[in-house]
Amino acid sequence: MSKTNSGLVTYAKAQIGLPYWYGTFGQTASESLYTAKKKQYPSYYTASDFSSQYGKRVHDCVGLIKGYLWSSSTTATLTYTASQDVPASGMYSKATTKGGISSFPMKAGQLVFKSSSSSSSGIHHVGVFGGDGYVYEAKGHAYGVVKTVYAAKDWQYWAQCPWCTDNTASTFSTSTTSSTSTTSRTAIAAAKSKDSSLAGTYKVTASQLNMRNGAGTIYSIMTTLSKNTKVKNYGYYTEVSGVKWLYVQVTVNSVTYMGFCSEKYLTKV
Repeated sequence: MSKTNSGLVTYAKAQIGLPYWYGTFGQTASESLYTAKKKQYPSYYTASDFSSQYGKRVHDCVGLIKGYLWSSSTTATLTYTASQDVPASGMYSKATTKGGISSFPMKAGQLVFKSSSSSSSGIHHVGVFGGDGYVYEAKGHAYGVVKTVYAAKDWQYWAQCPWCTDNTASTFSTSTTSSTSTTSRTAIAAAKSKDSSLAGTYKVTASQLNMRNGAGTIYSIMTTLSKNTKVKNYGYYTEVSGVKWLYVQVTVNSVTYMGFCSEKYLTKV
């Protein structure tokens, strides 16, 4: 089963509120699992609430990514893959697309890392960037799996997961002009295809054009664009009934939107 950035985000979001158990990757918490992990990592199993978490799906930070890689759904039983059983630092070292956080393209489903040193050799924690201004991470036993606001000063490195296909576009901007921040709103659905020839600037040809949360009129409206409004596309789209719905970016009233518009009402400029 092909693994993708958008699938990783969906999986990570589904785990919010579930417990963090060190050394786990999506197993169901039980007395036998607790006993085994306490013997293996005694310093991480000193809290008194483990028994109250039996029956729940559990992960540690890198286990959140492994749980997705080794499962067919957000709740499925795992199929262990030894070649992918690496720590957070190993996840980074195996990645071929990566870098310091200043070069982060901010694509949904890419990984962000924290290091205890000034080099990537000290990487000890990993989270999943959601493309919505948040990171989804198994933060620690006191927190569980949580949604935290992305802040570049806290994350030092980023990488494309070496076992996931990048099927997302840059979807969030933290840039500011003077003291005014740009708010970002991102579609709930991810683009399914990419054609680099589609990339470019388009203008709206209809008197009004709805930008939607996904490809097709079944999705809710994010904003309405007036005629001649210019939008940017980076080659990403989803086809529905023979019509390409382009995944585009536009800023309206200091809000940056990333959503879908039908190509029928756009022309390239």
